[in-house]
Amino acid sequence: MPPKLRDYSGSVRVAVADYWKVRRSQADESEGRGVLNTGIRAEVTGGRHLDALHELVVGVFVEAGIPARLIDVKRRPIAGYFRRDKSWDIVVMVADRVVGIVELKSMAGNSPGQNYNNRTDEALGQAVDVWKAVEREIIRPLRPWLGYFMLLEDNEAFTTPVSPRRAVWEPDPAFTGASYADRYVIFFERMVRERLLDAACVVLADKHSAAVRFPSESVSFQAFAAAIHGRCLQFMATNPDIDWSAGE
Repeated sequence: MPPKLRDYSGSVRVAVADYWKVRRSQADESEGRGVLNTGIRAEVTGGRHLDALHELVVGVFVEAGIPARLIDVKRRPIAGYFRRDKSWDIVVMVADRVVGIVELKSMAGNSPGQNYNNRTDEALGQAVDVWKAVEREIIRPLRPWLGYFMLLEDNEAFTTPVSPRRAVWEPDPAFTGASYADRYVIFFERMVRERLLDAACVVLADKHSAAVRFPSESVSFQAFAAAIHGRCLQFMATNPDIDWSAGE
C-alpha cells in the first residue's frame, strides 16, 4: 500500500518560521560585520534562508516511499535546449535516475512589482528550456518531473489589488483586480494546467507571526505534496530493478 498523505500544515509553519528566523539573523550578522547590504538583500545573501523549506520538500519524497538511504539530492545543473544548462535547487536522484526536480523561490518586502516579471519570466524560461530539451531528445529517455515552490510575504504590498497599466491589447480579464499574490496563483495554476510544471505551491507567510496561508487549494502545499507522492509511486513502479526495501 502507498504511504498515506499526512497533513503538512504544521511542518510548513515550522519551516516558514525558520525561514524568517534565518533571514533576521543574516541581516543582524551582516550589520555586525559592517557589510553595506541593506534591507532585503542583507537578509538573503547568507544563502541559508531556504534550508528548512528545502529539507521539508526532500522529506516529502522520503515519506512518499523513496528510502533515504537511496536518495542523492543536491543542487544540480539540468541540460537545456536554448541554454547549455541551468541549475535547479533540488534534484532528487536514485541510482543516477531523476525522481524529481524542484525550484525554491521567495519574495518579501514592499515592492513586489519590481521583481514579479523577473520571477515569472525565470520560472517560465526554466520550464520551457527543459521541455524543449526533452522534445529534442537532449534529455532522455524518460520525461522528468518539475515542481516549483514560491513563498511570498503576507503583507499589503502582495495582497492589495494592483492598479493596471494601459496595455497595447486588452489583457486577460482574469487579472482584473488581482493582487501580486493573485497573479502568482494564476501564473502557477496555468503553468501546471499547461503541463509546463507537474506541481506548484504558492504560500503566503506573515513575517512577524510566521503564520501561513494558501491563496488557492490547487497550489497549496498539501496539493504539492500529493503530486510528489504520485510521482514517487510512479517512479518506484517503473524502476523495479531497484531494491525499494527500507533498509538502513
